Amino acid sequence: MKRTRPLAALLLLLLAGPAHAALALSTSVEDLARDADAVVRGKVVRTTARWSSDGRRILTYAEVETSSVWRGSAPARVTVVTRGGVVGDIGQRVDGLATFSEGEEVVLFLGKAGDSAFRVRGGSQGKFTVSGDRAGPDLSGVGLAPGKALVAGERRAEAMPVAELERRVRGAR
Repeated sequence: MKRTRPLAALLLLLLAGPAHAALALSTSVEDLARDADAVVRGKVVRTTARWSSDGRRILTYAEVETSSVWRGSAPARVTVVTRGGVVGDIGQRVDGLATFSEGEEVVLFLGKAGDSAFRVRGGSQGKFTVSGDRAGPDLSGVGLAPGKALVAGERRAEAMPVAELERRVRGAR
């Protein structure tokens, strides 16, 4: 009897699926576009992390030089604020949110966050990293639960050719 408990525990561990740090509802590119105040393509030119005004959170400010605006309106340089980052030797990570690296080319689904700043809509699904002629969100560490049923002709926020992504964003109704 005592011998079966460790075997049962081992069997449960072997059958367990992968653990995800965050869970999000899967969404379509078109839903992201409809919910965004602006969708831009651009290059991250600078990131700066600092403590929030209450001193409880670290916020990262990414400056993105826009090369094109696919939907809505946005300035030539947008500031995107996201929770998490590193200040000195202290870091905070918020799973499921977009992160930024200087020099990366991105397509961002943005919502206004005050007078001059933006936030990424849809968490990490709302930031597509461009590599060559393809773009896709970084969904590592994010478990996607089924969202609402896809409308015919729409596509989930997943890796795809940049030209298709742009066509879907511009055509979202």
